[in-house]
Amino acid sequence: MWAKSGYDPDSRVWLPLWLHLLDSAAVADHLARNWLAPTVQDLIDREFAGSDSALSPVDEFCLLASWIAGVHDIGKCSPAFSDKVKHLDDRMREVGLKHETLDANDRRNMPHGLAGHVVLQRWLRMEYAANRSGSMALASVVGAHHGIPPTRADVTTEYALHAHLLGDEPWDGTRRELLDFVTNITGAAPLLGAWSRRKWSQPFLVELSGLVIVADWIASTEDYFPLLPLDDDGTTLLAPGAHAARVQRGLSLLEIPTPWHPRDTGTDADSLLTQRFKLPDGACATDVQAHALDAARTMELPGILVVEDSTGGGKTESALMAAEVLAARTGRSGILFALPTQATTDAMFSRELDWLDAVEQAYADDGAPSDFAVQLIHGRARLNEEARELRRRGYQLRDRLFGSLGGEQADGPRPTGIGWDEEEARSKKPLDAAGRRAADVAIMAWFSGRKKSMLSDFVVTTVDHLLFGAMRSPHLAMRHLGLSRKVVVVDEVHSYSTYMNAYLDRALTWLAAYGVPVVLLSATLSEARCTAMVDAYRRGLLLSSGQRLSEHSAPETINTPFPCLVAAGRESTKIIPVTSAGRHSTVQIRQLGKDGLLPLLEDKLADGGCALIVRNTVGRAQETYEALREHFGEDVTLNHGRFTIGDRLTKDADLLHRFGPPRSHPERPHRAIVVATQVVEQSLDVDFDLLVTDLAPVDLVLQRMGRLHRHTRPRPPRLTTPTCYIDWLPTTGSSEPSLEPGAATIYGGHDMLLSAAALRGVVDGSGVVTVPDDVHGLIEAVYGDGANVPPAWQDALAQARDAYAQELEKKRNAARAFLLEEPERSGESASLIDWLHTTASDSEETGRAQVRDGEDSLEVILLELHREGGQEELRTLAHAPGAPGALIPTDQVPGRDLVRAMVMSAVRLPAGITRGDKMDQAIDELEIRVVPAWQADPQLRGQLFLLLEDGRAQLAGTTLEYSSTTGLKEVRDA
Repeated sequence: MWAKSGYDPDSRVWLPLWLHLLDSAAVADHLARNWLAPTVQDLIDREFAGSDSALSPVDEFCLLASWIAGVHDIGKCSPAFSDKVKHLDDRMREVGLKHETLDANDRRNMPHGLAGHVVLQRWLRMEYAANRSGSMALASVVGAHHGIPPTRADVTTEYALHAHLLGDEPWDGTRRELLDFVTNITGAAPLLGAWSRRKWSQPFLVELSGLVIVADWIASTEDYFPLLPLDDDGTTLLAPGAHAARVQRGLSLLEIPTPWHPRDTGTDADSLLTQRFKLPDGACATDVQAHALDAARTMELPGILVVEDSTGGGKTESALMAAEVLAARTGRSGILFALPTQATTDAMFSRELDWLDAVEQAYADDGAPSDFAVQLIHGRARLNEEARELRRRGYQLRDRLFGSLGGEQADGPRPTGIGWDEEEARSKKPLDAAGRRAADVAIMAWFSGRKKSMLSDFVVTTVDHLLFGAMRSPHLAMRHLGLSRKVVVVDEVHSYSTYMNAYLDRALTWLAAYGVPVVLLSATLSEARCTAMVDAYRRGLLLSSGQRLSEHSAPETINTPFPCLVAAGRESTKIIPVTSAGRHSTVQIRQLGKDGLLPLLEDKLADGGCALIVRNTVGRAQETYEALREHFGEDVTLNHGRFTIGDRLTKDADLLHRFGPPRSHPERPHRAIVVATQVVEQSLDVDFDLLVTDLAPVDLVLQRMGRLHRHTRPRPPRLTTPTCYIDWLPTTGSSEPSLEPGAATIYGGHDMLLSAAALRGVVDGSGVVTVPDDVHGLIEAVYGDGANVPPAWQDALAQARDAYAQELEKKRNAARAFLLEEPERSGESASLIDWLHTTASDSEETGRAQVRDGEDSLEVILLELHREGGQEELRTLAHAPGAPGALIPTDQVPGRDLVRAMVMSAVRLPAGITRGDKMDQAIDELEIRVVPAWQADPQLRGQLFLLLEDGRAQLAGTTLEYSSTTGLKEVRDA
């Protein structure tokens, strides 16, 4: 029976099924023992507690992993699969494995994953007296090994209609021989009866499924496990030691690094801080950092640690020190650090690299050096210069465990034959050699670049990649496999929308079920969100311990002072008040009158100074910039999220160069006005003398205030007192309080009215906000119970509250479309059947839109279209980094510098252009310009291109204009 044939149907090579099964079993055993088990031993111990086996939990797990990987492709022993390659099918006929002529469309109704599920479950029931639930659980792992487990309809109705595709008795007998053969070789026979009657937990089955997928992909890579000549039946590999030598050769090429082994020697907080971070001499740990370290050492595990402190309080250092200790206590092999935006991710990557260097040096000094696998994951990770340097330094798994599997090098080793069977079933179309290769490439896209990198030991990523862990999508088990081995840190947890929070809460539940320690960071977290996240995590702990939970429980509110730590496990919640070492400031709050911006700036900047104006929308920021530019000239600059990547990086660097902290020796201008959107709230350490902000939810206003008088430095005489002016702050006497339309659309009228009331109370009262003393009160005034507004606003608030409730329910329902269900309660009869009963797209762009409720629109690459003499040519933008205005070939893949210049010209379209039905129209228009030759480049594959003529383009009935000073803007008709 054959398993592999190469892409060419006329090739003279093959791989017997029995050999591929033994290869997979050996790889799975090695990965389980050396890569996975050391990092999730708590999960394994819990799963095998009470086993009657004489084996240790780890040994029993490794045996199970080896056996189930060894039977994963049993479904290939069927007419439905054999018929795919005619000359190999003919050889099957010669040995008695015959079948009726199969219709190609009919054959595709039984992909070998589904066939394997049916065959294995039936065999376990017949041979090992398995009960229905135990056999289904193990069989579902086999059925899921191509990324999507079978549905209940697949294993009942579909199978009943197409049972003939499994063949008659000779086929059945051959499958039994193969299953017996693998079972005897692996030594699993004595335990199969107990395993097939056991109640397995769903998280464990997901973990096992992810491991089988990895083992299969590695064993399917011909460079490691070569195919045989067609006249070689492989029987020489049955000789003692022969197959072991084949496996040893394949594994040696992988160079699998040992997992990171963190340790905690009990070093005091002051010493650990100075050992791990580049700080001035004499630096001491803050109260928050010392208590975070102590909590990590003493808290109940698995557990969640919430760190609430004001900006500049050292939360990042607190998180990394705590994460190292938590990893040591739980055996985790790495850390995932999730942040809200790409800009914050870029900045964090540098800090984590410095920390890792210090950790590595400390461990090496102690005689125990470690190999690290680090990855920056977000949409432009390949463009981050430090990430590129890191690859050259060999800090990640590329060219090691997973590096060669679908990596950036097109000529590197790749698995074969892993996607085409399921792709035929999905598309209902036969695949030729090119189609089979394309199907494998599509599968491997998951495992390449940023997607593969979730399996790295250390990951710095936008929060999307954590939220993807709660979205039903192909190969989700792979993502869970990567997450389960780490400590997870989530920064700025207050900053996510209601829609995103549905995914974040569900991700926390699954992380708890795996026993993953979690650290959450925030400067402006409400008690309601703190309570919800702790409750979501605790639900995972309770479900994994077998407790029955109601779907809609109402947890007791966690009352949090500010600043504080919250350490919670299954049984306890500890609230630890701390003293803030963050920014202590007293900011005057003033209302900006209508048309008052220009006079204010003329007055306050008369002696010089640097002002920041934050608008809630890109369009409003562009309008403000253009109006101020007419009066203040080149002193005015603009920064928002609708610039190309190259221009954004340049603008971010310019902000730091001019307004960064004193230690970076910025070239601070005499007078400057920066107009920006929310991109300055969290991403950059910049400092201004004056702040003007649109009214926004109060937590965001507090974040923006963190950019005002951030550092100690001389100030112009008119700007010595930190002052924040709020634009569009409604008056208390109006029964129809006016909100800026763009802000009301983005944030909703409910939160905006409550924020307006809280800030109006400050303006009409003391006129100042003191950080951190007033933070908790302001946050709870908006997000807590019993919030108050002026009497005249009561009707408006009631209407806004009703609209908010409807929108909240709408968003929750929308999130449920692809939201992963909670894990089954431990002790239930769990399997992977219907685990992903509907799946979202595996495209990162589509997935990002799904978990963010479409708040980020479509990304396109801007190119310039030139027409001369009836001919068209495409060029990079005139200011594209590295290759400005360069001619781009359309008959071949552009060179590396050109590709980089093209990708650096990516930008997001205005949301209005891609909202609702206009999305399909926009995509249809953009796809007209897809260049087939460019699809061979991994960075250009699947990208959409918007062609500019004289800086303008038409798309979906809208005129768009791009310049490096204003970014991408919609041009309104005059």
